[in-house]
Amino acid sequence: MKNITILAVCLLVFQLALSQEELFTSFTIPDPLKVNANAVIRKNDVTIIINDYDDVDIETDRIVTVFNESGMRDIQAIESYDANRRIKKMNAVIYNSFGAETKEIRKNDFNDQSAVSSGTLYSDNRVKYLNYLPIDYPFTIHYTSTLQLKSTAFIPSWSPVEYFHTSTESSTYKVINNSDVEVKFKESHLEDFSIEKLGFLNYKATDIPAIKSEVYSPDFHTYGPLVKVALQRFSMEGVEGSNEEWTDFGKWMNDNLLHDVGDLSDDVREEIKTLTSGATTDIEKAKIVYQYMQDRSRYISVQVGIGGWKPISATEVHTLAYGDCKGLSNYAKALMHEVGVKANYAVIYGGSNIRNIDKSFSSTQGNHVVLVLPKLNGEKDVWLECTSKTNPFGFIAGFTDDRDALVITDDGGEIVHTTVYPTEGNLQYAEAQIELKADGSLTGAIKQQVSGYQYSFKDQLDGYSNKELKSYYQQYWDHLNGVSVISHLLNNDKDKVLYTEELEVEVDKYSSKAGDLLLFQPVVFNRTTAIPKKMVDRKLDFEIDRGYIDKDHYFIKTPLEYKIDVMPESVEIDTKFGHYSLKIIAKEDGVIEVKRELMMKNGKFTSGDYSSYRSFRKKIAKADQSKGIIKLK
Repeated sequence: MKNITILAVCLLVFQLALSQEELFTSFTIPDPLKVNANAVIRKNDVTIIINDYDDVDIETDRIVTVFNESGMRDIQAIESYDANRRIKKMNAVIYNSFGAETKEIRKNDFNDQSAVSSGTLYSDNRVKYLNYLPIDYPFTIHYTSTLQLKSTAFIPSWSPVEYFHTSTESSTYKVINNSDVEVKFKESHLEDFSIEKLGFLNYKATDIPAIKSEVYSPDFHTYGPLVKVALQRFSMEGVEGSNEEWTDFGKWMNDNLLHDVGDLSDDVREEIKTLTSGATTDIEKAKIVYQYMQDRSRYISVQVGIGGWKPISATEVHTLAYGDCKGLSNYAKALMHEVGVKANYAVIYGGSNIRNIDKSFSSTQGNHVVLVLPKLNGEKDVWLECTSKTNPFGFIAGFTDDRDALVITDDGGEIVHTTVYPTEGNLQYAEAQIELKADGSLTGAIKQQVSGYQYSFKDQLDGYSNKELKSYYQQYWDHLNGVSVISHLLNNDKDKVLYTEELEVEVDKYSSKAGDLLLFQPVVFNRTTAIPKKMVDRKLDFEIDRGYIDKDHYFIKTPLEYKIDVMPESVEIDTKFGHYSLKIIAKEDGVIEVKRELMMKNGKFTSGDYSSYRSFRKKIAKADQSKGIIKLK
């Protein structure tokens, strides 16, 4: 009987080994998983072992077949480490397309360097990573690692659909809790991808084909399968924390990360009080403080102090005249406090795509920090981007607008939504006097003003040289062949958050001759040329994050020897996505008046709406590029 048992075990081990070997060759990949795929996750088994609130092991066993250079990102043979994060095991084996081993990389053979990114002054983290240049594609890599965490605030989540154009053959995630620490978790979109639940916090995903990237798709995390895990009692670099919900998590941050970093020297306190002595309202004081901070500090990343989450002190930022988002926001908070303006530190996801802090799951989230002045002067919240040296006071459009943030107060954490920039305020208005020449050239004087979200595209022009401005406008008006800016006058009104450009331009060849006719496009400057890609069978819904309005009013003077012959008909288009109108009016004095307005709405739309959206954009482009004709008298 004993011999039979031993034989059965040996057969099982042999079968498992044989089964794994089949994953090392690309020829065993099911055909549906190859479609639209740059790589296939053959196997990704992640096991989280919780030994105590300050002791967690993470075991990873990962096999990936890479088809091309774009699939190299899916290897993920990289681990960061420091005094509270130890790499116990790290190994990689490379196989060719036939499953034959070609190379093994042991722990000490991985590249090892400081985890200092560009713009980081200093950091207490290091990273080991695989820097592998393949001889040929496809190839397969088997990567294994074991980590020991003493800082347990960052438990890896599970996302079996990792990227666009990546298929998943098998992915598992298991949490083993050997402690008395409560584990909280949140599951999202598992049913949509037929994820198996093998037990408590034990999941398996199989045979998920690659998702093709599509324009205007929502962020991956909003629809992909996801399991988030966090400890209700955790450690961050030896500091014990509590995380039952956002209130106590925020209280822990306030008491442990922010309580001892707000001191300023007597000289600085006296200086800022003197600067604001003439201000009669909190908003006046706040504007002076914000400008003071912008004038004397700059951004640079600093990744030290309680897991990179604790800001360096306000005194240190003032002395060094630099800091990261945490340090600069804390510095501004200390200055505001000194002049009696209430200010709170806020953790947020920064980026052009809108992403919220998950209000239903308290945990270490976010990648950025800003400052909020709650109900300033009894009115609305004012949000400050403290890493910018140029932003107007309270302006955050394009990077941290319209999203939920974690605000840290003395009483704890709360989720607050940042400033929303409505469509009607995101305005660009252009008026121009244009003269069309008989030789086909064009001259014009244009005045253009932008506000709201559209301001964020222009304020950087202040620092441009003449050469850089020339290059900018050539790209901005890339449909105007041979455009030259003869003169420019730029005005950045930060109080009104209004940017004005007054330009004189020349275009060498704008119209074309056909016998005694001169053909040209009346929509000269603000013209739509790009049309979204055609998709016969779109799979994903799509989003337009921010709406805007463009208004244009031109007067085009035609050559004296020509008369107006044919002008494009008026166009009016109304859809759920927005509104477009174009009116071209021929005047008796040989002047053509052009009135154009485009309003694009923000919103979420279904995949079935995409063809209608593309049709709307296509009609706009057609109208914008329509031609008029003038004829020799």
